[in-house]
Amino acid sequence: MRHAFSIGDTEIEVWLARDGTGYRLSGDAGSARVDLVPAGDGAFSLVVDGLVRPVLVAIDGEDLYVHLNGQTHALRHLDPTRRFADAESAGGGDVARAPMPGTVVRVDVAAGQAVVTGAPLVVIESMKLETTIRAWHDGVVAALHVVQGQSFDRDAPLVTVTAGG
Repeated sequence: MRHAFSIGDTEIEVWLARDGTGYRLSGDAGSARVDLVPAGDGAFSLVVDGLVRPVLVAIDGEDLYVHLNGQTHALRHLDPTRRFADAESAGGGDVARAPMPGTVVRVDVAAGQAVVTGAPLVVIESMKLETTIRAWHDGVVAALHVVQGQSFDRDAPLVTVTAGG
C-alpha cells in the first residue's frame, strides 16, 4: 500500500508490502525489508534488512514522533484521500480522487445532497482494504463519478463536493 509522509518541508511517498513475516518498504531511496517489533511502553525494535535498532514511537493523530539513534524525527502521515482532494481543491476543484486502483463497494450519497465535514461519501476497496471517502468540508455533492461495483484506476475522480450548502 502506498503511503505519503511529510518530514519538515519534504513530502515522501513509500510503498509498503507484505514480505514473509515482515514487510518490504520501497521508495525513491531504494527498497528494504523492514519490521517493527513491539518491546512495550512505546518502545520497539526496528529491523531493517536484518539490522536491529531500538526506537521509541509516539503517535498523535496523523503526527508520528520517532526517536532513533539519539534523535527525534517528526513525521506527518498524509491521508491519501484528503491529499488528493486537497491537491484538486488548490486548483479550484473539489474532486476526491482515488489514492490507488480499486473497486467501489458502496455509494452513500446522491448528486445534489448536502453533506457535512466527515460524512461518508463512498466506500472503496483496494488490495482487500476498505477505505471510506469522507467529505473534507461542508457542501453539496455536485457529481458522483462512480457507481457501486465499478472499478477505477489510481487518481480517478470519485466524487465532487462543492463548498457551501
